[in-house]
Amino acid sequence: MSVVRLPEKISFTAQQLQKTAAVFNVTVPEKDVEAYRVLLSGLDEAAKAIAAEDDYLPPLDLVRFPRENVHRPETNEYNAWAYKVTIKSTSDVDASGLLAGKTVAIKDNVCIGQVPSLLGTDVIPEGGFVPEYDATVVTRVLAAGATVLGKGACENFSMSPTSFTNAYGFVQNPYAAGYNAGGSSSGCAALVAGGLVDMAVGGDQGGSIRVPASYCGLVGLKPTYGLVPYTGIASLAAIVDHTGPMTKTVADNALMLTVMAGPDGYDDRQIGLPVPVPSYVDELANYKDDPKQAAKGARIGLVVESFDMPGLDPRVVAKVKQAAKALETLGVGVTVEEISVPMHAKAPAIWTIATRQGFSEHGLGGQNPVRFGVHDAGLNTSLSKWNQEMFDRLALKNPAATNALLGGQVIKDNYPGLTDKAINLARKLKDEYNAVLDRYDVLITPCAPSPANYTSSLDDDIMTKMSKAIGTTINTAPFNISGNPAMSLPICMMSSREDDSLMLPVGMQIVGKSFGELDIYKVAYAWEQSFDWKSF
Repeated sequence: MSVVRLPEKISFTAQQLQKTAAVFNVTVPEKDVEAYRVLLSGLDEAAKAIAAEDDYLPPLDLVRFPRENVHRPETNEYNAWAYKVTIKSTSDVDASGLLAGKTVAIKDNVCIGQVPSLLGTDVIPEGGFVPEYDATVVTRVLAAGATVLGKGACENFSMSPTSFTNAYGFVQNPYAAGYNAGGSSSGCAALVAGGLVDMAVGGDQGGSIRVPASYCGLVGLKPTYGLVPYTGIASLAAIVDHTGPMTKTVADNALMLTVMAGPDGYDDRQIGLPVPVPSYVDELANYKDDPKQAAKGARIGLVVESFDMPGLDPRVVAKVKQAAKALETLGVGVTVEEISVPMHAKAPAIWTIATRQGFSEHGLGGQNPVRFGVHDAGLNTSLSKWNQEMFDRLALKNPAATNALLGGQVIKDNYPGLTDKAINLARKLKDEYNAVLDRYDVLITPCAPSPANYTSSLDDDIMTKMSKAIGTTINTAPFNISGNPAMSLPICMMSSREDDSLMLPVGMQIVGKSFGELDIYKVAYAWEQSFDWKSF
């Protein structure tokens, strides 16, 4: 490691040096103390010089995209809004874009300049983190003519597949008050399903678009890793960060992805993107007159391991298989076969070990993962030092997050190198999925393992709260770590396990090869246009 300059004065004390060394369970020999003091004082000078510089963030265009009426809502439908704001382009060119006339909600972990990001938590300083720039996806939907109406509430640090962890109120399922809307893109799901916006930008590290889509009867797509830039979105772990569209219909989903997808010049996740990115909406439009033809000749594989995962409601298993087989009745040569991907059964464990240290150190600990892109220094600074009050607040609202905080350190201390091995195994998992997808156009699995469950209470103990979430992402998280695109498509209504008279939505997961979103859209569109999911 080169040292570029010696310090003008020695500022680093011997006590500081030994305290730093103790972190690594070593002591600096007395004969070397003065040398290290000089060298580290040079580092200290460089750090202070950088701290004095202005940050370098993407520009915020308040003339083209002015913000109006930024506020916390006094009345909050489904507890689904984090912040309200109205943003619409002043450009006549933008007004005729693909999303003209559409209203959009943005998940509350996505930066909207001058609008606070609460991240669903009361751990960061009062009032949340206030970004100074717009995320790429926000700029893109605004430039396409959409009107952004606010930020959809998300789960506490985006770390829950339930909608009961937001520090400012539990998000309600529009189909049944008191029931789970799914997480972590809970507010976005409730706002779209409840008809308060046309579409939403969600986020997904383990199922956080697809699970709420399944619980709320929406079309929710986690795109291929890197297809949509993650610039300006709070990260949990860079290897599984995804953002994507949540809509009521497949066509609207394709429309939104067409606007969102493609490189932005910032995000180093965007490796191997097709150029140009397809116009998914134009491709689907070819089948408008005869939607069944979208699935013509499709070869579909039912992943047998996904139907045998622990905790699956047998009614969901039966209904997903029935919905998949229904495609063969369209008369367009669809074939549906059972296939095996043996590593799918191991995939939840791979996801867990590959992500836990990143969740702990970066997502919750504010430690920069040292990768290119746009970084939010203010947010990371606020998370860099934890105290008892922060831990207790988080544990009360979302013990899944405190478990991740502790778990990452357990992996680091007791299993050195295991995170690296799990990430290598994630490539093996991706290769197994893609080997099967060389023979099949899409794969189908259950999405959420059951219909939405009933809310928990803040007074519940940790295991009672966790029981509402355990196993929820068992079929969704595998495709975050493999990077394959995956969609939840609503296929039926099913009675709640707590109340036989209450009917709730259920989704089917459709998975494609890397950058195979169009294959997913075609199968999903044919199914959606051929069957009424609410009566299927």
